[in-house]
This record gives sequence, C-alpha cells and structure tokens, in this order.
Amino acid sequence: MKYDLCCLGSALVDITFQIDDDFVKANEERGIAKGGMTLIEKDDQINLIQELMDLGKLPDKACGGSATNSVVAASLFGSSCHMSCIVSDDDNGRFYLEDLSSNGIGHTSELIDSEIPSGQCLVMISDDAERTMCTNLGINSNISTKNVDEEVIKNSDYIFLEGYLVASPDGFNTFKEAITQAKKYDTKVALSLSDTFIVNSFKKELVELIEINCDLIFCNESEAQEFAGSVIEKEIFSYFKDYTRNLIITKGSDGCIGYDENYEFSVSGEEVKAIDTNGAGDMFAGAVLNGLNNQKNLEESSKFGCFAASKIVQKNGPRLSKKEYEEIKRTFTSN
Repeated sequence: MKYDLCCLGSALVDITFQIDDDFVKANEERGIAKGGMTLIEKDDQINLIQELMDLGKLPDKACGGSATNSVVAASLFGSSCHMSCIVSDDDNGRFYLEDLSSNGIGHTSELIDSEIPSGQCLVMISDDAERTMCTNLGINSNISTKNVDEEVIKNSDYIFLEGYLVASPDGFNTFKEAITQAKKYDTKVALSLSDTFIVNSFKKELVELIEINCDLIFCNESEAQEFAGSVIEKEIFSYFKDYTRNLIITKGSDGCIGYDENYEFSVSGEEVKAIDTNGAGDMFAGAVLNGLNNQKNLEESSKFGCFAASKIVQKNGPRLSKKEYEEIKRTFTSN
C-alpha cells in the first residue's frame, strides 16, 4: 500500500490535569520546568498523579505522543498514514492501537507481553494555557531498528520523526536506520526537534541524523535558538541552511517563520483566546504535512498549519473530534 506519510514515534497515552500557580511552583521546586518536557520514572509519575487526584482534580485520558497527534491530524485532514511504534499488552497499549485504527491510520504493531508498561505522559495545563509534561517512556525505551519497516518507508512520500525518541536508549540508531532507508528510496524526511531539553541534551545525535538526510525541520523559537546558538533570526536561518532545505519555526500566537528552497516567509498567527496549548505544535505539523501531501508549497502549508493550530488551542486536550478536523479543512479550503 502507498502512504502519503509514515511515522516512527513514541506511543503514549496522555493523562491531563488542570493545575494552578501553586502547583506550578511545587513542580519547579521538584525540578520540573514549566512549559517543558521532563522524563520521569513510573513511580514518580504515579505519585504526581495521586497528588493531583488528592487535590480533587480529575484527569482527561487521550492517546498522545507528539508524532501520533500529528499523524492523526494528517489522517483526518485526508492523508493516508502509517504509524510504527511499540506498546505493551495492557490497558494503555490496547487503548492506543484502537485509537490508531479508529482514526484510519495503518499500523503493524502488536501488543507485547512485557512487565514494562506502555508509555504514558502526565500533562499539566496551567492557568495561562501552558502545558508541562512529565513523560514515562515505558516500553518505548525498547524501540529498536527492528521497528523500522523498510517496506512502509519505501512506499511513503514522507517519513516524520519526533526528536523525543532520540532520548530512548536505541532511539538514535533506530532513527539512523529509518533515515538511511528513506534516503535509499527517495522518501522525504521531516524531523521535529520536539523540545529544548532534547536539543540541549542530544544536539550531537540530532546533527548526525540531519546530516544523513533531512528535507524539513519543525521547531519552535526556543528550540531553534538553542540549536543555532543565536536569538537573531538572520543568524538562525543561516545556521539551519547548512543542515536542511526547508525549515519552519513556530512562534505561538505570532504564527511562524520559515524558508524553502526558493524564499523565506512569515505567516501571521490567528487571533484567538487560548485555553490549552497542548497539541498545538503537533496539530501544526500534521496540517503542514497534509498540505505538502496535497502539493501545496511550504508557505501555503504553513498557513494551514497556523489556522489548524488556532482551533485546537481553544479546546482542552491534544485532539479534536473527527467532525472538527473536517470542518477545519473545509473552512480553510473555502477561504
């Protein structure tokens, strides 16, 4: 089967809570930075969840993982998609694979009988709509080159990789194999830098992967600045042009900037009241990739990305209903 987009990423189930400023301060005292992603042991994650429950807070449960959210968006916008991942034979693992299938995403993943649980992400949304994540990768830490599906990559126009997975023990070698296969079959490679923690901790590995082949990099302002070692836009673009032919830097409510092989561009953000930024970047990437699948240029695809992201920040959680994705595509296309 031919795919517009295939993906190799973390299979996570999001457990989302609303938190106040007091809990934000408590997190910072624990070394959990507001607005970032912190890798956390399972017991520590369980204790945090219990602490929130004891405060009378009720969680929302949804399938997540940055790359998964992007692939779901691309699929519901009309792209044919495949996801490669690993999950355990537990409640979260079954929930995750059922979610992929219900959203029209192909996969060849099987439930693994393991004492290691499926991955889970504790997402905490503060009053200013900022999301703070504490992730336990679980069995995602066991991802390996065995999970690289050469046939799927060969039959896909794009492969999308999330930087988060570089943090797993064999994630780097897995991505290296996936990118090598993509280069072999002329499959375009899109990479998300994912988080400043990832850039700061694994820049050497990211650079090595990008140098094999990378057609498009997604990042936000702080990730771009950390990667390029500069806060000056001109210098950042100049630095990235040594690594990739196409770049998009998201700027929150201010939209995005970027360049392709022909020119640099800037796209304004949509004026909306954000209540939850969890999943905004994922939605943006999924919409952009769908636009590229439909032969739009990077600037036009980025306009769709900004429009789609503006819709999800007005709702709680990293996903919308299927009808809402359809409405987003229909509204943007008609404008």
